[in-house]
Amino acid sequence: MDFRKISVLCVIAASFTLGACSSKYRTDNHQLVQAVASDSSFYIMQPKDGVFGDINYAGSGQMLLLEVHKQLVPYSNVVVDATEIQTRDEAFEEALSQNIDYLIDPQILHWEDRATEWSGRPDRITIHYQAFNVNTKTMLASSTLSASSKWASFGGDHPVDLLPVPTTQFVSALLGKSLDMEK
Repeated sequence: MDFRKISVLCVIAASFTLGACSSKYRTDNHQLVQAVASDSSFYIMQPKDGVFGDINYAGSGQMLLLEVHKQLVPYSNVVVDATEIQTRDEAFEEALSQNIDYLIDPQILHWEDRATEWSGRPDRITIHYQAFNVNTKTMLASSTLSASSKWASFGGDHPVDLLPVPTTQFVSALLGKSLDMEK
């Protein structure tokens, strides 16, 4: 093989390798009815843990709640986390009793933790976020966002590592911040 053919093969191999080194994010559905003011107060519902087949990913609901909390705190002085799983009506009641403006209902639709480093199968999540006005119970925003981990992994990656990007996208849209929803 001559130098030119080797160079072309190296460029192709590098392209595949670099493409496998980044996580993928997708907006499956997004509806923003009304943006909210940054200085509003928020009540975050406790999501149920993610399940994949017979596997229950204990603590995944709490991880999602904490990520939503982390993303909202810079924009609000009052962010209250639910301490248990509640129905939406129970959450509205609790938020009203604390004089909270908005209810955030994050739900794990898909949570898949794979041994990507040896199986080549990526971790995957799909999260459905909804925001409601507590006083009127009207929905202000709804987004379903999916993510999958990079294929080239040396271990240590988990679905929780995929949460920041879709959560940032939802919170930014809810607060009327400019952000590319198709990362």
